[in-house]
Amino acid sequence: MTELIVAEEHSQLYELWSARGERNLSVCHVDFHCDMRGLLIDRKRGTARFIDQGIPYVHRLDPGSYLSHAIMNGMVTRLRWVHHDFGGRDFDYVHCVKYDSDLSALPYRILGARRCVPLEYAEETYSQWGGPRPDEHLDIDWDGIAHADYDPALVRRLMGEFLHREYTPRSIFLARSPAYSNPDPALFEEFIRGLEAKFSVQAVRLPPAPTPGPDSRFWRLFRRVDHGMYKLMHRLGWH
Repeated sequence: MTELIVAEEHSQLYELWSARGERNLSVCHVDFHCDMRGLLIDRKRGTARFIDQGIPYVHRLDPGSYLSHAIMNGMVTRLRWVHHDFGGRDFDYVHCVKYDSDLSALPYRILGARRCVPLEYAEETYSQWGGPRPDEHLDIDWDGIAHADYDPALVRRLMGEFLHREYTPRSIFLARSPAYSNPDPALFEEFIRGLEAKFSVQAVRLPPAPTPGPDSRFWRLFRRVDHGMYKLMHRLGWH
């Protein structure tokens, strides 16, 4: 039977995998964002490594980097990242995964950390995706289906595609990610009910993750500038 687990934040999946002692998972990651901040992937060689262990944000485990840590710790060894055409690295505005072919990866290839781990990896858009494979754990971020900037008609279409597609993944993890997703809770609950009906299963809801305290005015301003800079760079092809 396929299990369905629902959580507020995506990094709660890392905590779940860690508690279960999971290793060598095959994961289909459906998300607007990569959640692999600080990771450098060599797609030809099938390896991954941290870009530089000396950079503080690489060490921080949070919703934007939990997959990086899961990969580096051997929890995940096969990963497909799936997103809409309006999604992925070109539309992200925070630090995202680097590929060995990126020009910006050159300094890290020369000077970065050398410990590599095996990773079978692919990035696909919905139009390229054939659906989850039987051996994959389906990891869904709600913003991959209902991003805050998606038109309601697009959200409905993506929901319908997920609910009517034929697939039986090993498990489904669904994160609400309220900071990036459509704010209507009824829409999120409707999707959960659709998954429950499709797989004849009752969703298991994890307790909410602790919420951090409010940032100072300085850090809010810094984050806006930082996000704007990275969004522009990514749209220009500099990742």
